[in-house]
Amino acid sequence: MKIFIYIVISMFLIEGVAQNILTNELAPNPKLDYTLINDFKRLEFDKEKSRISFDCKEGNTSGTISGLDFKIKFNPKDPENSSFSGTALVKTLDTDNFLRDGHLMWEKFFYKKKSPKILFKSTHVVSFGKNTYKVIGNLTIKGIEKEIIITFSLDDKKLLGVTTIYTNDFGIHIHEKREQNKLDIRFYFPILP
Repeated sequence: MKIFIYIVISMFLIEGVAQNILTNELAPNPKLDYTLINDFKRLEFDKEKSRISFDCKEGNTSGTISGLDFKIKFNPKDPENSSFSGTALVKTLDTDNFLRDGHLMWEKFFYKKKSPKILFKSTHVVSFGKNTYKVIGNLTIKGIEKEIIITFSLDDKKLLGVTTIYTNDFGIHIHEKREQNKLDIRFYFPILP
């Protein structure tokens, strides 16, 4: 009987040790990289050198806006799981005309006091051919939210975007007619090495 008990106990011990060895062999090793094959690295962008500029055909006006705070999770090999969001400070609008820039801060226009930031948040990112992407999302200016589409092109050094908005869609009536309030906007996001 003693021999039988020793055999049973030995079997449990051996099985436990074997199970331990197998478990440790198959357990994830935090030192090893278990990245999935389709888990590509996202691009990182230089926030300091990124910029947004715009052109208004009416009045031949160009300018920039800064005070950018953005988060871009962009993977050109997996655009559907990418996202773009960010803000820009209204007080940084610069059209190279001190008086005009001051007027743009008034309630009639951008109303800096009540709406100090312009916001954008993507809802979809879609690939449109080689190195071209459409970023669809909501732009909020002066508390008014509208869907826009930004078309981005990518090369090995930068991500460039373009879109068109009409300021009167956001309650900013700089000129009387809608077409006169057309702004062509450009985005420049350099890629970090």
